[in-house]
Amino acid sequence: MARSATVVVGDKGSGYGSFALRPGVNFVTGEKEFGTRFETPTSLEIDLLTVASAIFAADLAFKRGERSNFQREINLTVPVVNRPAFLNVADAFKTALWRVSNDAWTLDFVQREGMPETSRMWLREGEGKVLLFSGGLDSMAAAILYGEDGERIHLASHVTANQVIRNAQLTAFGYLNDSFPDQFSYRPFRVSCTDRAKDGFPFPKDSEREPTQRTRSVIFLALAALVARRNGVEDVLVIAENGQMAIHLPLTTARIGAFSTHTAHPEFVRMMGDLLSTLLNYPLKISNPFLYMTKAEVVAGAVARHREVIEGTVSCWKAARVIGDKKHCGYCVPCLSRRVALETHGLELPEYQKDVLREEMSDLDTDNEGKRSLVEMIEFATNFGGSSSQAELESEYPDLLFGEDIDVDAAVAMYRRFAREALDVFGRYPTVKAIMD
Repeated sequence: MARSATVVVGDKGSGYGSFALRPGVNFVTGEKEFGTRFETPTSLEIDLLTVASAIFAADLAFKRGERSNFQREINLTVPVVNRPAFLNVADAFKTALWRVSNDAWTLDFVQREGMPETSRMWLREGEGKVLLFSGGLDSMAAAILYGEDGERIHLASHVTANQVIRNAQLTAFGYLNDSFPDQFSYRPFRVSCTDRAKDGFPFPKDSEREPTQRTRSVIFLALAALVARRNGVEDVLVIAENGQMAIHLPLTTARIGAFSTHTAHPEFVRMMGDLLSTLLNYPLKISNPFLYMTKAEVVAGAVARHREVIEGTVSCWKAARVIGDKKHCGYCVPCLSRRVALETHGLELPEYQKDVLREEMSDLDTDNEGKRSLVEMIEFATNFGGSSSQAELESEYPDLLFGEDIDVDAAVAMYRRFAREALDVFGRYPTVKAIMD
């Protein structure tokens, strides 16, 4: 079933029978923060902020179904001043959205009143790089590496009403500012959605929203691209993501296809780099220096030299819903990956709401999320840590051969190293080792 959303601006009614999104009412585009940090946004900048945040809003508003209904068909209508520029990248936008979300998107760009952005030569003499800064462990590790290299870094962040993530970003930036004075600037942009039914523009409450938020990468990259253009730098570092999660091979066959996320996949990253460069008429290089590194390899320097800040970072998919003084659920895949990475270096933190590695596995139901995630990760690690040849692994994980954006040899080698790390850490816990043997 197709779902439709319309961005409503001016006095254009309330969505013409589709779900209505009004900027500044039931969704926020980041324009306020952009205007505060830079001079008045151009119409093209406002257009991009509106389009990217509307995509994110529609993604949240239309919850996925189960199994065969997991994939969605989403039709989104957005008024833009610079319509020819968006029509020029419309097909590229739809392809990138399919790659990142596995949903079929139709984007209808309609004319909005206003003055198109005038052609100008944007200076490309800015210093440093723009780093997508999430408040997570990987982006913090990247910031530390660049800080130690003496580079000038512009941190671009997407924030919502999630105070846990916001606090993690502020804590991390404070540490970076103290450790590397005058090297870092922090640019947080609020892009979020809220129910304004009383004003005629409702939005689903948190429990009714789509939790995967796969298109968050779209708004994240759009924000970073605009920060890069305004600061005259050409390097945009994508959400500094370890290779395990960037290539993101499915842990099991049940996760293949639509059920596997690709928010930092190298093909999607390349698509967005080309799209944003064309749309903004500004060359952007989007890269991921951690693409063929395990998470343990990514965090090695941070653990060795900046251990005190690690506990302030947040990696959990469920952080906003964790109850009590913990910031990690302990049983989602990112929590388990974080734990393997840190404990590979001997760092064990009491930060998990549930210590799934110490639970008695036989007492847990087969559909227990923590048990399922752990068992699937063990099976995945066993596959790559065993005697399977590369040809056999390529056959079992065809995503390795998808497109030309992955060095298969480097990817397989990275996953084999992760397998050794994971099996070593899991094997330290008797209840886990019992299901491994």
